[in-house]
Amino acid sequence: MDSEWLNFLLSQLRLVNYENEYETMLLLFDKPLSRKLVWKSAQDLLELLERNENDEFLLKDKQTRIREAANLRKEGNDCMAEKEKPSKMLKACRLYTDAIFTAIGVDNVELSLGYANRALALQCFGYYQQAYDDCECALEVGYPKKLYPKIICRQAYCALQLNNAELLQKHLNVLENMHLNENFRRQVQELKANLRKLQNQTEKTLENVESILKNRDSQEIVNTFGEIGRYMRAKRFIKQNELIFAERATALAPIASAIQLCNHCARTSFIPIPCEHCHGRVVYCSLACFKAHKNIHLYECSAYQMQLFAHVGIAHLALRTILDNGLLTILDLLRNKQTTEDIWTSLTDGGDVWSNPTVAYSESLRMVSHLKKITLEDVKVFAAVSHLLVVYLSRYTSFFDFLSSKHRFDCNWELIIAALILKHIGQSMVNGHVCTVIRPKLFENYSLTEYHLLNEDLWEKPWHLRRGYLHRFAYIDDVATLNLPYTSICNHSCLPLFQPKFSGRIISAYAMRDIKEREEITNCYTQHCRTERRQTRQEILEKSYHFVCKCGECMRPEGDDDVNQFHQYRCDNEKCRHVFVPQTMLKWWRGKTSNINVLCDVCGSRQMLKWFYDYQKLLTSLNSRLTRLRLYKLYQNLDEYLLAFNSCKAFMASKAVQEIFKFLNDGSLNEEDYENLTRMIEYSLEYEMSTSGSRCISYICEMTYLWDIIALGKWKDEHKDMNSVFNESLIVLDDEMLLIFSNYYKDYLVKS
Repeated sequence: MDSEWLNFLLSQLRLVNYENEYETMLLLFDKPLSRKLVWKSAQDLLELLERNENDEFLLKDKQTRIREAANLRKEGNDCMAEKEKPSKMLKACRLYTDAIFTAIGVDNVELSLGYANRALALQCFGYYQQAYDDCECALEVGYPKKLYPKIICRQAYCALQLNNAELLQKHLNVLENMHLNENFRRQVQELKANLRKLQNQTEKTLENVESILKNRDSQEIVNTFGEIGRYMRAKRFIKQNELIFAERATALAPIASAIQLCNHCARTSFIPIPCEHCHGRVVYCSLACFKAHKNIHLYECSAYQMQLFAHVGIAHLALRTILDNGLLTILDLLRNKQTTEDIWTSLTDGGDVWSNPTVAYSESLRMVSHLKKITLEDVKVFAAVSHLLVVYLSRYTSFFDFLSSKHRFDCNWELIIAALILKHIGQSMVNGHVCTVIRPKLFENYSLTEYHLLNEDLWEKPWHLRRGYLHRFAYIDDVATLNLPYTSICNHSCLPLFQPKFSGRIISAYAMRDIKEREEITNCYTQHCRTERRQTRQEILEKSYHFVCKCGECMRPEGDDDVNQFHQYRCDNEKCRHVFVPQTMLKWWRGKTSNINVLCDVCGSRQMLKWFYDYQKLLTSLNSRLTRLRLYKLYQNLDEYLLAFNSCKAFMASKAVQEIFKFLNDGSLNEEDYENLTRMIEYSLEYEMSTSGSRCISYICEMTYLWDIIALGKWKDEHKDMNSVFNESLIVLDDEMLLIFSNYYKDYLVKS
């Protein structure tokens, strides 16, 4: 955030005592001179951001970009000349994707050709829905009319492969009204014959997702009207692994780059359809999502053009809470409110809209906020950001014109929206959930235009990986923040009661153990009691959530025993050799290792940690077989210093496996390597099982390495049953990732 602008705004916001969001924002709106000054300062900042981005975009002239897009398409066409090879088709898709991003905002014909060419490559590989959408995009952005028969035939073929008789008939009707050459007439006749077969098939029924989301038969909400407020408890006995509830996020905001997930449904396994107006900074997984998000992106597109959301942090989720299933859904309920104050009163504690049990947005309005518990300086910063977003909406969108057109009384909608943004910021700070998923790591130098479904090294066919490549999906990433009003009702406990599964913008909560009738259903907001000490947990909770945790684990006298058991060391002082647990940083290896200070609490000596420094040196040259042998020997001797299931040993095992697996598919590993790798992987898995259980994504990440070894026929414990692991662990994977893992299991792990 621009410090000069922020300092000026803070000087104008004379906040002495925080009362509420409305009164705070009123300080920036009620005095004409002050209002004009702060408004102009925000405008100046927005114009600066806009100029900077425009200058960057114009570093290459239009003709250069058109030439680059055409060259990328030509490279893709060259790959398609060898389309019998799956890897060539995917490489072509990747090149066409780069061509699409290069042509955005420059040349519609070149952009349409990029989509059309990618559609053919996607169709050849078997991504039929994505190919169909690309055809539609090509037609919408200016595909040459003389080539229409080609693109519509392509759509018809994709509709056939998708078993969509209605779409196929629609495209055949269009083709019959065109002047076609002999080749296209023959294709139409073949499609007609297939249409008759398709119409005789029975349609499949889809699972009713909505009924799952609305199912609340196992839990109920209780209001204590006291310090605890509302909480969730079990209405009946809930079995371990049972789905307790599911909820669709009312709003989401991307973390970091917005082009690594679909901005509507939050999927991360997809082929991108970018917005052509904001330089491709927002992408979607399908035309359906593109269209569903249109009324939200309408008010955000200009902000993405100037990269505004990169500067406002959690305020983006606050704005999305208003735009997505928010204020615009309740305008009818506000139509008789005559003043700005009347509208605000109805939206706050006790107001008629706030307390309305049938309104989805009211659930967000009722969420807890801790703005009264943070410093006045922090409140002022959040107020400044809220004001900036209102100036943006006023200057660059028609948002306030739309609100005024829907209301018959003269109200200050800018003040209301500023106060609502501030309100949702306060709520998001303590209620915002992070969508954490498994993502692949494809290259050392990661490119933002790389999408793993198009990576030519990974795939045999759609959603089916090549043998030995599952370990590429061993990385955890936070991709979005979500607004989840129902999940937010759950109070905190340092012992997790349910395991969340994030699939797009839907969270599903699965019971980690049996839950008794009338037992409270709690969530864990931070590190749990088997991975972090009580004092550290308490400090995090008090700083971020402003409460002192009094859960069962925090109240136990021996509260740190659960975590300390994973951090036992034998002192390397030959005169001591006692077992100790570090009293300062438990996970000291995560920081800078140049100044590690681990002390034995028996003799007080600083640990030399020679074994760890030797390990670090060996990691740098594991392409050498001799280096790997030295590493295996060092690992086998770690029991001299690291006892029981040790967190540091698990880290070292996991990191070593990760580095050695870089050579998995180049033929340089032998049987001795596989035996030692298996030993380290199994240790990591047992450690994850002991600390967090098998139904967590960190366990699944470690499991990918073992599954690759099994797939390659290098696992010696073939008597072990993998079915139970398969059924239990993968329950928390998002739907697309579950499909990938399930296919890998069936392709390579199940014996025929």
